Amino acid sequence: MFDITLAQGYSFLTMLAVAAAAVGLAGFFYWRTYGLLRRDRWQGLLLLRVIAILIVVLLLFRPVFSYYKDVEEPPALVVLLDTSESMSIADDATGVTRFNQARQQVEKWWEELEGDFALHLVEFSERGREIENVAAELPGLRPEGKATSLSRATVVAAKLSDADNQRIEPEAVILLSDGNHNSARSPLELAMRMPAPVYTVGVGASLKSDVSYRDVQLTGLDCPERMLLDNVARITASVEGVGLAGHVVQVVLEEDDQVIQQQELALDQIEGSQQVTFEFRPEKEGRHTYKVRVPPASEEKIEENNERSAVAMVVESGMRVLYVEGTIRAEYGALVQRFLNLDPDLEFCALVQTRPNVFLTRTNIPELALDGLPSDAETLEKFNVFIIGDLDASYFRGPQQELIAERVRNGAGLVMLGGYHALGPGGYEGTPIGEILPVRLGGRDVGQVTEPFLPTLTPDGAQHPIFANIAGFFPTRQGPARVEGLPPLDGCTRVLEAKPGATVLAEFPEADGAMPVLAVQPLGEGRTAVFSGDTTRKWQQGPRALDRESPFLRFWGQMVRWLAGQDEAVETGASVAATTDKGYYDPEEPVRISAIVRDAQGEGARDADVTAKVTLPSGKVEEITLLPVPGPAGHYSAEFEETTAGEYRIVVESRVGELTRTAEPIVVEVGRPNMEFEKLDLDEKLLARIATDSGGRYFHITTAEQLIKQLDRAQRKKRVFIERRLYRPPLFWTIFVVVLTMEWALRRKYQLR
Repeated sequence: MFDITLAQGYSFLTMLAVAAAAVGLAGFFYWRTYGLLRRDRWQGLLLLRVIAILIVVLLLFRPVFSYYKDVEEPPALVVLLDTSESMSIADDATGVTRFNQARQQVEKWWEELEGDFALHLVEFSERGREIENVAAELPGLRPEGKATSLSRATVVAAKLSDADNQRIEPEAVILLSDGNHNSARSPLELAMRMPAPVYTVGVGASLKSDVSYRDVQLTGLDCPERMLLDNVARITASVEGVGLAGHVVQVVLEEDDQVIQQQELALDQIEGSQQVTFEFRPEKEGRHTYKVRVPPASEEKIEENNERSAVAMVVESGMRVLYVEGTIRAEYGALVQRFLNLDPDLEFCALVQTRPNVFLTRTNIPELALDGLPSDAETLEKFNVFIIGDLDASYFRGPQQELIAERVRNGAGLVMLGGYHALGPGGYEGTPIGEILPVRLGGRDVGQVTEPFLPTLTPDGAQHPIFANIAGFFPTRQGPARVEGLPPLDGCTRVLEAKPGATVLAEFPEADGAMPVLAVQPLGEGRTAVFSGDTTRKWQQGPRALDRESPFLRFWGQMVRWLAGQDEAVETGASVAATTDKGYYDPEEPVRISAIVRDAQGEGARDADVTAKVTLPSGKVEEITLLPVPGPAGHYSAEFEETTAGEYRIVVESRVGELTRTAEPIVVEVGRPNMEFEKLDLDEKLLARIATDSGGRYFHITTAEQLIKQLDRAQRKKRVFIERRLYRPPLFWTIFVVVLTMEWALRRKYQLR
C-alpha cells in the first residue's frame, strides 16, 4: 500500500489539474504563436516550457511518496560497563583488576555477538555515555569515575536511539559492575520499568572472605546535616576491622582538617562495625567539613577506606515566636502586621482572644495549627520566644504556667507587655509566670500611668543589644534624645520595682524615683523581660507618615533576638542572604537553595526577582530562578539536580524595584573524597535484585558464559514506514534555470521575440 501526499493538504487530483491546465495553455500559445516554424522547432520550444512548468508544479505542491515495508533486522543488545574507581581493585587470585576482567569479557562477547546482534556499549560511573567507536575507545577506558550510579546507567540504556533517532528496543541489557552504587537514587526504582530484562554480571569478590586480608575501614559516618551554634552536636563513626582483632587504633575527628577530638578503639573479632561517638559544640557558623579517620595499620592493603568525611552547616538556632493577646488592640495589629509578618528571620503564631477562651490564630508556620493556648510541653518546645500581651492570668491554668516557666529556664525567652489585664492588673503576681519576671508586679489595683512619655534609657539600656543602633531615639538621664520626632507612648502599666539580679534598661521618671518600663534578667538558660509601655504602634506609624526613620522594627526585632539568645542587630536595609539545606550531597541528590530577601526598610520582600548562578565543576554556568515559599515574608527557594561529582559555586542575586543585591557565594560538594573505596565488597544482593525486578538473571563473571547461550538471536521483523520526496529543490531549481536558458538560446537562434 502506498500513498502520495502534498503540501498544505492539497489533493493529488488538484496537482494534476493545475499541471494539465498550465501545459494545455502553454501548448495552445506555442501553436498559435510559433505555428509557422518548422514543426520540430516549435515542438522543441514547447517541450522545454512544459519541463519548466512541471518543475514549478512539483516545487509548489511538494509531493511525497510513502509506503510501509516489512524488514528483518538483528535484535539490539545493550552492554553497560562500570568504569568507576572501585573497579580498579584487584581482588582476583590472578591479580587482574575488576575492570580488566569486565573489559576482557566485553571484548570476547563483542567478537561472538557482532554478527547476530546490533550491539551498543555504554560506559558509566556517575553518568552514562554511549561509546560510538568500540574498537577505538574500549582499549583506552580506565576505571576513574568518582562515583557509581547504576540508576543513571539504566536510564541511558532505556533512552538509546539509532542513527534515525528512533528509540532502540533492546532484546536485553547486560550490566557488568561490582554493584558499588553510591548515588542517591535507587536503581531498584527503575528496574521494573526497564524496556528489556537486565542481566547483571557481578565482578569482584568479598574481601572479608580472604583469611590473609587485613583492613580497617570506616563503614559509616552519621553526621547531622545542620548543627546549632554552641549546642552539643554528635558525630558517630562506624569502624570495622578485618583480621586485626585485638589491635588498638586511634579514631580521630577533624573539623576543616584540624583535629578536635580523638578516641582509642580496641578492634574486636565480631563481624560488623563498632561505634565511636564524638560530642562537641560547634563554635563557628558556616559550612564545615568533618572527617573521621583511622591511621592505617602496617598490614593493610587498602588505605583509601580509612577515612570518611561529611559536610555540615552550622547555623544559629531558628526563632519561633508565640504571641498571645487578650484583645484585638493597637499593639496586636502593629506587632503582627508590621513586625512578625515582615521579619524574614522569624516564624510566628499569634493568638488573639475574640471572646472568652475563643482565640483567632495568625501564623506563617504551615504545619502548626493552634486554636487555643498550648498546654503540653511538646508544643511549647517548638517556640523560642513567648510574648504575652493583655491577657489575664486566669486564662492560663497553673500547669500551663509551670510548663511555660520550665521552657524558659531550659533556654527560651519570655516578655510580658503592659496592659489593663497584664502584669499586676492581670493577676500575675505570685503566679509561676509572675515569679520568673524581672520586676515585682504588685496587685490588681497597682494602676496605670496615663501620661504620654518617652522611656528614658539607663546607662545599661544605652549599651544593651535591644537598643543597638536606636539608642539615639530615646532620652537618657544625661539629656534629651539625639534624634527628634519619635512619638511618645500613651502611658504604661505600673510595676513596683526591679528584682535583685534584674537589669533596668528604660524607665519612667517620677518625682519620688524612676519606675522600670523595660527590665530584663537571665533565668537558667533562658531570659525574661517586662515592657510595660502602651503602645509602640505610634513608633511605627508616626515616623513612616513623615518619611522618617523608625526604631520600631529594630526595637522589636532586637528584643526577640536577645530573648532567643541571639544578640545580633536587625538588618534595616535591602539585602539578600542565601544558603543551601546541606553542604554535601550524594550524586543524584537534589540541591535546595534558599534565600532571604529584604527590601529598603529591612522588611521581607514579597515581590523580588531572585536568581542563582550555579558554576558547575566543568566551569559552565547555569541560571536558576528562585520562587517565593509559604511562611515568613521574603523567603525564596529552588532546586536543581547536580550533573556530576565535584564542587558547585552558587551566587544568589535579588532585585527589589531598582535595588539589586548579591549574597555571599555558597560552595557545596557533590560526592566526597575516596567515596568509591568506602564499600569494596561485591554487592551481589543489589545486582540480583536489579536482575530479578527487571525479568533478567544474575551471574558472576566466572559463570557469565552461560548468559550468552540464553540470548535469542532470531531476526526481528519490523514494519518500517518509508517516505520518498518526489522533489529536490536545489536540483530542480538548477534544471529549471538550465531549461529556461536553453529555451531563450533557441528563440534567439530562430530570431524569435
